[in-house]
Amino acid sequence: MLINLTLSDIAHACNGELVGEDSTVHSIVTDTRQISPGCVFVALKGGRFDGHDYVEHAMQSGAVGVVSQQVLDVTSYIKVADTKLAYGAIARRIREAFTGPVVCITGSNGKTTVKDWLAQSIHDKNVLKTRANLNNQIGVPQTLLELTSLHDTAVIETGTSFSGEIPLLANIAYPDVVILTNASGSHFDGLGSLEGIAIEKGGLISGAAPNATVVLNSDDDFFEYWCGLAANRAVYSFGFTESADLFATDLELGAESSNAVFHFRGASLSVHIAGPGQHTVANAMAVVLALIALGYDFSHAVKEVATPVLVSGRLERLRSSSGALLINDCYNASPKSVEAAIDVLSMQSVEQKWLVLGALGELGNFQQEIHHSLGLYAASKKLSCLVCLGPIAGIAGKAFKEQGGHVVFCDTHDEAASIVSALDEKHAILVKGSRSAKMENIIEALIN
Repeated sequence: MLINLTLSDIAHACNGELVGEDSTVHSIVTDTRQISPGCVFVALKGGRFDGHDYVEHAMQSGAVGVVSQQVLDVTSYIKVADTKLAYGAIARRIREAFTGPVVCITGSNGKTTVKDWLAQSIHDKNVLKTRANLNNQIGVPQTLLELTSLHDTAVIETGTSFSGEIPLLANIAYPDVVILTNASGSHFDGLGSLEGIAIEKGGLISGAAPNATVVLNSDDDFFEYWCGLAANRAVYSFGFTESADLFATDLELGAESSNAVFHFRGASLSVHIAGPGQHTVANAMAVVLALIALGYDFSHAVKEVATPVLVSGRLERLRSSSGALLINDCYNASPKSVEAAIDVLSMQSVEQKWLVLGALGELGNFQQEIHHSLGLYAASKKLSCLVCLGPIAGIAGKAFKEQGGHVVFCDTHDEAASIVSALDEKHAILVKGSRSAKMENIIEALIN
């Protein structure tokens, strides 16, 4: 932890009441498997668990206190109204003690890639970044609490599953640089509409530091709205038209990488982008602008995007046991990311291109319409076959079939894997679906 706190410091930070003796705290934990002498145990409560059930074990294992929503019979504890909010408040106290820049990233698509690409590009400094998908009301505080005096910069991913979560995360992380990649059709189930998504994502801007720099996608329909939220903060925009501060022309989109010319405030540079698809070029522009916001010059920043970012499950190129090109894009899925992945599949220099599609989640009332549209999009790209896992993905299959495409419907991961297992080096197979569809099971079956 960046600084040592006392129990009274923590009580003050989260507007709680210290009951019992004060003492110094060396770490904050929410998992009793991570208890160490001198720590505080935060008893989080969720739908399937209650940390209060483990208070006695935490104290016996060396915790000096507990943050609790309940009255406890222990030597020292901090009584709060909501332990989840208290956890965020403690992380905000640590963030306030951090003197380096904090970069926060959100958006419907690209935020994990941008986070990892940016973090690896700041290789002259010690960077703390969000691990895996720890981007929610628990994950963001957990990440910030890992800050130490050795860190120079923090790169934090922020996601949302309910209205109001992004503003909460902004209040915790209080970013110096905000990157908002886009707003597209995901999280309809929790946010209701595309406008609701844009408003939620915009909470990261309005919750940023007053002197923060905001990096925005000028091609997004909500760009002007987000600019309004930025108020007096500096705004850097990226896009594919000359209206953006950083714009790309002369695109050459390849199956594995791309080339373009980037233009920024009168300077133009040829750029090699280590990734396929126009969406990767957009992500690269966001990374370049973030680097500029952090003090790097334009020529240095564009060189960084020539180094590939390796994110497991993000357009990861593998080989099946039968020799087919296997594109693992199972990390997660939104409508736009499925279309982008289909674009990449269509670029491959093979005889046949197969898509194995699982259901997209959190689409609410738009589920039927979006899956139908994805089937039409796949047909427009002349894919050889669409393999649909389950009835929801099957909606896309029916639309694909109506356009004359070859479709296979299946009910299990094993069945889907068996359908494509014999495909050889003449084939490319894209496996895509939301995390809830567990499409990685198919990847594992095909490479083993």
